[in-house]
Amino acid sequence: MKRLKKEYKFSLILLTGLLLITACSIPPSDTKEKAFDTPPSAEVAEAVALPTPALEIVPAPILTQIKMLDAQNGWGQADGMVLRTEDGGTTWLDVTPADSFNNPAYSKSFFLDAKIGWVLLEDLDSPTVGTIFRTTDGGISWRWRNTPFGRSDFGFLDAETGYALTGLGAGAGSMGVAIWETKNGGGDWDRTFLHEPGFEFTLPFNGIKNGISYRDPLSGWVTGSIPKDGVIWFYRTRDGGFSWEEQPLDMPLGYESAQTSTNAPRVFDGGVILLPIYLLGEESAMVFYRSTDNGETWTATLPVPTYGKYAIASSNEIIAWDGGTTLYASQDGGETWSFHATNWQPNDLLRALDFVSATEGWALSEDGLYRTIDGGKTWESLGE
Repeated sequence: MKRLKKEYKFSLILLTGLLLITACSIPPSDTKEKAFDTPPSAEVAEAVALPTPALEIVPAPILTQIKMLDAQNGWGQADGMVLRTEDGGTTWLDVTPADSFNNPAYSKSFFLDAKIGWVLLEDLDSPTVGTIFRTTDGGISWRWRNTPFGRSDFGFLDAETGYALTGLGAGAGSMGVAIWETKNGGGDWDRTFLHEPGFEFTLPFNGIKNGISYRDPLSGWVTGSIPKDGVIWFYRTRDGGFSWEEQPLDMPLGYESAQTSTNAPRVFDGGVILLPIYLLGEESAMVFYRSTDNGETWTATLPVPTYGKYAIASSNEIIAWDGGTTLYASQDGGETWSFHATNWQPNDLLRALDFVSATEGWALSEDGLYRTIDGGKTWESLGE
């Protein structure tokens, strides 16, 4: 029975990885060659500009993604819409690019600050390519460029330097990927890594890849999971994604036989990086590995006995919650945890957590957006 429980839990994390980066095929050769051969444009400004209609308030949107920047300002996505708030999520302004969401198969966003952000769309009819939209004025106007990849995990270090991880097929605990970089804000993308049959690679096929994160243009990590006890799947690059090496991590004390799933690390100033890892076993948990030397060495902090969503508000402030009666919080980077009861329990309906401090946070559930100003003890619906 315990073995069945473990296999069931691992199947859930495997499914999560597949949903994050759905398998897709290599783009046609002419598309790839164009991505490499076309000289990078001076600015993304050469892309087609799309005006945003006069900003309208969207009443009680059901958000699918949220990224708050501070207690008042943030971004969100709903079905077919890009949204912005200036009052902590009470009201949302529609900043969707005109004629952009024409029944896309997939959309994902990344926002650098209150002005700069990107939205990636995958075409329903052409899943191997996509379109990326960029704003530098808070969604008032957008510019777009086609991308040589569709559904991907992506992010940016600054207004110009970005990266993307694209799934190319998965099965039996393995997954091929392509990795891309941009140096002009998403205007052009160059491929730095590609899995092709018949070749050996520094980033192995084994493992379901689920995330990518960079510290600077050369140093980055790819994370994932593998159906093997006592192994943490974690690889790093030191040359901008062209070559990769495994970065071994010791299992946390008491969880030596657990299966794991690593999530993309969060990078902070001062050399501090936090690496979230799910621990799957007879007793599931989460642990945050911490580095204080830019990712050269890592130390496991105290595992927290919950298997749910998490929010990293700062290098010290972390919140973990499965939507049940107990929410866990750390104010020292995961070294110690406190817990308290909550007045609202979305349980399995909890979609996402986002905190900007130890006290101010938001939770997405299937029935709307909620906010707390006391660290999760009490939650107020923002959709009423």
